[in-house]
Amino acid sequence: MILFAAVMGTVIALLMIVKVPALTITSQGTVQKFHLYEEEAEFKVRWKHSVEKEEWEEMFVLQDGMIELTGTRFKTFGAGVPSDTGDRTYIKDGWVYMTGIDQTIGKNLSLRTGESTDHRFIYGKDANFNLDKNKAYQINVGQHSLLNTVRYYILVKLKR
Repeated sequence: MILFAAVMGTVIALLMIVKVPALTITSQGTVQKFHLYEEEAEFKVRWKHSVEKEEWEEMFVLQDGMIELTGTRFKTFGAGVPSDTGDRTYIKDGWVYMTGIDQTIGKNLSLRTGESTDHRFIYGKDANFNLDKNKAYQINVGQHSLLNTVRYYILVKLKR
């Protein structure tokens, strides 16, 4: 019985001590999406501009444990849109692209969705997560205990 208790104690301690890097999306303190951190992984935030009613998209990459803005694309220029952001601006398939921005955001990217902005989080090529209307979200890069990693993974899978 003592040996069993010692083994269980060791396992629980390891689950709490061992850290796993991850990308999470939280809202109101609750994890909505959870991905294991992958260096150079790309994600996008896409929405419909509230005035122009056209799609906008910002592209990010995970680099050195941080979130970095690499580019943006949109359908129309409007007030407040810079004309020379990044290394390269070009038009392709009806989109204006600004690439080579390479701006480090940090470990946390905050955003707020609107009533009709239809925000989406796109991770890699396949993972598409619709964000609820009129809500604040945080996209975070951080270290989580192995215990929390398992817990978040299960909770996110159960939400499907």
